[in-house]
Amino acid sequence: MRLRFIVGVAALVVVFGALAPTAGAQVRLHELAEGAIRVDGMLRDWRGLRRVRVGRGRDASMEFVLGYDERGLYVAASVRDERFVRTPRFGPNEDAIVVTLAMPVRRRWRASEFWLYAGVEGRSAGAVRMGPLRGRTRPVAGARVVEARTADGYDLEAFVPWRQIPGGRRFDRGARVAVRLRDVDSEARPRVENEPATKPVDPRHLDRLDELRPTGGQYAVLQRFLQSRDMPGARPRYDLSGQLCGDRRPERVVQVGRYVVVLGPGYRDGRGFDYTELPVQSSSDVLGARLRDFTGDGRKELFLRLRQRDARGTRDLWQLFAFDCEAIRPLWALEVRKETAAGHVEARVHVRGGGRGAPPTIEVVAGRAEGLGPDDYAEAPATDAEPILLPWGPILARSYRWDGRRFAVVSERPNPSPHRPAATHRSAETQRAEAAAPRAVAVSELLAAVRRERGIGRRVRPRFVADVNVAGDRRPEHLEVLGKALVVVGPGFRGGNGFFYYEVQVERPEDLLRVETADLTGDGRAEILVYVRQPIGEVRRTLLMVHRFTAEGRFERILAAEVARTRGEDEVRNEVRVRRGRLEIRPGRARGFGPERWPWADAGGGEGIEPLLLPWRDRPRRYRWRGGRLVP
Repeated sequence: MRLRFIVGVAALVVVFGALAPTAGAQVRLHELAEGAIRVDGMLRDWRGLRRVRVGRGRDASMEFVLGYDERGLYVAASVRDERFVRTPRFGPNEDAIVVTLAMPVRRRWRASEFWLYAGVEGRSAGAVRMGPLRGRTRPVAGARVVEARTADGYDLEAFVPWRQIPGGRRFDRGARVAVRLRDVDSEARPRVENEPATKPVDPRHLDRLDELRPTGGQYAVLQRFLQSRDMPGARPRYDLSGQLCGDRRPERVVQVGRYVVVLGPGYRDGRGFDYTELPVQSSSDVLGARLRDFTGDGRKELFLRLRQRDARGTRDLWQLFAFDCEAIRPLWALEVRKETAAGHVEARVHVRGGGRGAPPTIEVVAGRAEGLGPDDYAEAPATDAEPILLPWGPILARSYRWDGRRFAVVSERPNPSPHRPAATHRSAETQRAEAAAPRAVAVSELLAAVRRERGIGRRVRPRFVADVNVAGDRRPEHLEVLGKALVVVGPGFRGGNGFFYYEVQVERPEDLLRVETADLTGDGRAEILVYVRQPIGEVRRTLLMVHRFTAEGRFERILAAEVARTRGEDEVRNEVRVRRGRLEIRPGRARGFGPERWPWADAGGGEGIEPLLLPWRDRPRRYRWRGGRLVP
């Protein structure tokens, strides 16, 4: 990539757009089309881009713009300077434009300074030099700078390749920047007369510099997701890169809020993303994140340590997610910690070996317990994850490894001193009474616990109430919607003493239009069909989301489709039918819209959402269960 600095006063009104104030906490980094900028000292390539002003008056002031493409960073600046001082040494005591970049590298700041020296026409060329803060500088390989003299200063364009900028490839992940103009007015006694800057540079507080805010590119893709979830301005808690699928370019995996998002220059042509909602209450319940190849296929999976909460206490999960360039799907889960009001019990996990086509071994070892013991720990083993190993249980350690289909147990180490409860004599009458005694908490009590824990008042009435088998054994579960949340409880669900709470991502409760159930996979349990309204400006979309509980108890989305779109009085609405366990979506009808009056280039789709069917073009789609998803 090339950096360009452009300087000049008379031409600024033509080349640059409106002035951007420097008092804010951001400096724009404009996305540039490949080949759009030639480093020739001319301003015409930068028309319409907003500039930032540094300093004032006829001496020691400038206006600049920052840009980028896949190759590197560009700078364009117009400088007003009454006296230009340049020597062949390109030292610190002569005129220069200095760009300080602080990149986040492994949760620390790594700062570099780029000194951009304009040359003297007919006498010496300009130069780009780089160095640490307040350190010695060196020439930058592959960098370019071109200047042009003006009536009251000079114009300058410059380019610096990303490969020469420490951490430069992470510029869209919260980088900080400061740009300053170093002005020296005497050659005989060179010293800095003025140094106006966007912000002073304090090496101890690099986080106080202005944020480098890119436009376009992967930054825009992530912002589009955040806008769709009504989370503008949210910051990622974990931001990872690795080879997940697609071409050789690494994908980016971001955990932000209760979501994991995958995107990248080679993912969905660089313009799309996929996401999954995590089974946690808040971003702080994600305790750790890492990318690693757990299956030995050369591509990485995502490991998250999650903390889940309900009325009984908390538990920590060791959760793996896989990527296939079409969706993010839960791969495997392991309980590693459980806590109640009385105490807690935990286990340790070690990952060993792996690499060169061989999956690693995941070993879990029973840990310690505090406040809990075999006589007062009465919780049933988990069904949606590998249950925690208890210090008093029969197994002390267990190892798992991917066998091509699942994480299989490859070895176990017995506990040398397991707890064996003493035998007790019970009469036949006592045994009959125990068998008849209900083990599950009443549905009404569980629903009351949901309201208490989630702060749902009495005025919030349940909607879309149904009793249907969606998980667990053959007994039906109780399903209802409270506000924006889907709640599931039941005597055969999570041991009869837990509940499921899923907050649907809509702006208002009334945007959750309806909930239906139907067995679409043929396993005897019903899937949950959720219809939501999604306003986007003057357009309203209706989306159908189909979810299911897996045999392990996970709640996963198996289909998302747009089934209606309206703008004003114009509308396209598909028909959704379920017949004999098959889901069919038909084009339906259009009002106002038509082949000559369709204002969009396509019917939407992407981002894991099936596109809207257009009545004048598309055929019905019938979906069937295959490969863990509903596919047409």
